[in-house]
Amino acid sequence: MRHYIIDGYNALFKLRPLLKKHYQTREGFIQYIKVSQPFGSIKNKVSVVFDGKAGVVSEIKPSHTFLNVFFSKNESADEMIIRIAKKERNPRNTFVVTDDREVQEKVTSLGCSTLSILEFFKNLTKKKEKTDKDKPDPHSKEGKKITEELKKIWKVDEGDYQ
Repeated sequence: MRHYIIDGYNALFKLRPLLKKHYQTREGFIQYIKVSQPFGSIKNKVSVVFDGKAGVVSEIKPSHTFLNVFFSKNESADEMIIRIAKKERNPRNTFVVTDDREVQEKVTSLGCSTLSILEFFKNLTKKKEKTDKDKPDPHSKEGKKITEELKKIWKVDEGDYQ
């Protein structure tokens, strides 16, 4: 099992231009992580850490057991990420997702690995290549409809094929 520790606001602000509007808030971003599962298997654990302050809930336990959301209290999110990384029993299976170089250096010294924001959320930056599976069968209802539309656009009728 791997544990991914995500620098919440670091990731959200970096990805905001790439996310659909309803995923651009903190709550939406957490929903995006649940839905897109960039961490692979739900057997992996994900902790998203946001900067918080006194009076802000320090931990939210979503209904998914693989995902925990933390708000730092009396410390920065960076300090909390490092503290969580220090507590890891198996740092080789811990991946800190951040573009903050100072955090990357500190957690690497603890034996953890790091991933950049775009590296972890690569599905957002990867253009989906169309495969034959994505194309409708020409003999299906959808395929025939497309063919008819193209015939109208190109002003072609059946007699032109003879």
